[in-house]
Amino acid sequence: MKLIASLLSVLILSFAGNTQKDFNHYKTLQSQGEIPKDFTMLTSEKLENDLKNKKTELSTAEEKIFFEGTNYAIDEMLHSGIVVYGDEISKYASDIVDHLLKDDPDLRNQLRVYTIKSNATNAFSTDQGIIFVTTGLIAQVSNEAQLAFVLAHEISHFKKKHVIETFDWKKKNARYSDRINRLSQYSKEKEHDADKGGIEIYNKAGYSKFSIFETFDVLMYSYLPFDEIEFPITYFNNDKIFVPTYLFPKKKYEIKAEEDYDDSKSSHPNIKKRKEVVEEVIGEYANWGDAFFILDEARFKHVRNIARFENVRSDVIEANYGDALYSIFLLEREFPESTFLKHMKAQVWLNLMMYKEENKSNRTIENLSDLEGESAAVHHLLKKLTKDGMTTMALRIVYDLQKEYPEDEEFKAIYDKMITELSEISSFKLENYSKLTFNEAAEEFKKKAADTTSAESNQSNEDKGNSKYDRIKKQRSADNAENFDSTKFYLYALTDLINDQDFIDRFNPLKEKIKEKEEREKELYEMSMRERDKIKKKEQENAIRKGIEEVIVVEPKVISYNRQGVDAVKSEAIEGIYTEAINETAKDLGMTTYGIDRRSLSSKGTAGFNERNTLISFLNQIAQDEDINVFPVDYSDLKEIQNNYGTSKVMFTLVEHQRSVDINWWTVGGSVIIYPTLPFVLAMYIPIKIFKANHMEMNVILLDLNKGSVEAGFSQYYDEPVHKHNLGAHIYNVLYHLNSKPL
Repeated sequence: MKLIASLLSVLILSFAGNTQKDFNHYKTLQSQGEIPKDFTMLTSEKLENDLKNKKTELSTAEEKIFFEGTNYAIDEMLHSGIVVYGDEISKYASDIVDHLLKDDPDLRNQLRVYTIKSNATNAFSTDQGIIFVTTGLIAQVSNEAQLAFVLAHEISHFKKKHVIETFDWKKKNARYSDRINRLSQYSKEKEHDADKGGIEIYNKAGYSKFSIFETFDVLMYSYLPFDEIEFPITYFNNDKIFVPTYLFPKKKYEIKAEEDYDDSKSSHPNIKKRKEVVEEVIGEYANWGDAFFILDEARFKHVRNIARFENVRSDVIEANYGDALYSIFLLEREFPESTFLKHMKAQVWLNLMMYKEENKSNRTIENLSDLEGESAAVHHLLKKLTKDGMTTMALRIVYDLQKEYPEDEEFKAIYDKMITELSEISSFKLENYSKLTFNEAAEEFKKKAADTTSAESNQSNEDKGNSKYDRIKKQRSADNAENFDSTKFYLYALTDLINDQDFIDRFNPLKEKIKEKEEREKELYEMSMRERDKIKKKEQENAIRKGIEEVIVVEPKVISYNRQGVDAVKSEAIEGIYTEAINETAKDLGMTTYGIDRRSLSSKGTAGFNERNTLISFLNQIAQDEDINVFPVDYSDLKEIQNNYGTSKVMFTLVEHQRSVDINWWTVGGSVIIYPTLPFVLAMYIPIKIFKANHMEMNVILLDLNKGSVEAGFSQYYDEPVHKHNLGAHIYNVLYHLNSKPL
């Protein structure tokens, strides 16, 4: 029996280990298990259910406003592409909630926990019983107890109905349009109240009181990376490249966070005030546990590592490349063989090069005046690098990683894109680079300096047989030791690559194509205005003619506004009509559409939800700057979606509608007075104004998963109501062009 028990124990442990994340081959956090109703029910259905079960002290009219606003805001979050359920983080946080409420099953049954993939250090609860925790929060905490206190705080908010009370206060003290704005932001009094209620829940669970104060420290320093480790100035150095020390900061950047900051304009009291209130409340409890971990310390660390890996991905999506590189450095210390971290590193440097070339790198790197802590070294380096320096370092790093993993499809794709982007950079020329490494060139320079007389003599003898042009070339050559310049360290960083025939054979033809393109543009410039316009018109027409027969349509979105803001119920109803119009129109044109949207989640389930999240994440990444053709962060997942559907084309579309009648009654009255015999003024003027009161904007973006780029875009304005016929007519025009072959 003991043998069987031992064997079962090994099998269980083995199974548990196999279900955990493999950080050396990490894939982003995805939802697991059966899809909850929170994600499949429409907003209108949730609103109807809430109104049937009156559970507030608000009037019926007030409840409708409250529930419509909160349900719409929550559904926007649930379907934002960054929320997951049934994953390891959500399960872990949910298990902590189980322990916190082990003696209150009724309250526990009202709560669900989901994870938001965001670097914001936050958690919040909703009146509907959802508790959201961010990966940013999990990445920052030091133990289970700290997370438990945050969750207890949010449970207290829900238990005390703070969302409803905050709404009621805002209803009386704010403009009508602001009533349901910032619903997760409470008054300072409510925050103190939630701290007190949270301590009661936390205390009963047996956790250590000391972690409460540590939690406030986590919150205070949460704007910094998840760890503070000195970044070595030799990090990038190897036998091929040497990065001079002057590119790194000479001083440490001070951490400026304070407990007693001015909170007069903040919804939350400052850390000092919260600690003072908490200290008083803690003294009211005689019996305190001493647990920092109740579930399992190893599980906590595993889940926290997941959150920290997600931090890197989120930073890459949001183009926070300096932060991403520092986080990669931190994680490499424990996971030096992680291909995920290496993929992210290669992507970051490729994208940095493109941002630098477009003079937009300031959008991805913090200003020196804003830097704090150890991560400042990375931002400082990226700020100081010139375009040529950035290009060379990016190429060096991507080239080395591709050589290290020659069979890895993602490294191949990054390397291919790197070569393509390089071919478009006019300043990048292989002949400018030295055959000597930085150290070799430095040694040669020292030798020349040590024997000046001999060097001058040799130079004189050499110059006798050289022409002026030979001497000029020699003066400009990086191979000439006399020209050694440490500020141009990058010229000595590609000694192997400039002789790599495979690289040369791929790079030169692309460079020739760029030259041919420039020649065509020159020829176009020399044509007459009429000829140019004719050619440009044809090019513009062909730019939206893609010959597409199959397309993935992701969540056709409609936002209909009224005087109070977004009309959630109407927006959702029109979305259904718009989706039908797209499918019917595509069918008429002989196109096949694959819908991935909220209405299909009941049938597609978790797999469809994960696909939708991946596609929305790609759109969010592109949206950071539409002029930069960044490499897709979820490359392998996007490839899988492409293979599943048999097409690389993905369409996102948004329709915005607003109705505002603009009738000038002075004009009407004046017309009737001046032209009393023309009563049809009222019959004509008013209906026209009412018809033109409808303003509709239709936006369509077509992405190509294979190319990782925007293929085409449409944006049209119409003074029309959002009827199915109108929507169908306008989307027909879009799909007709996308379906047509180039002229």
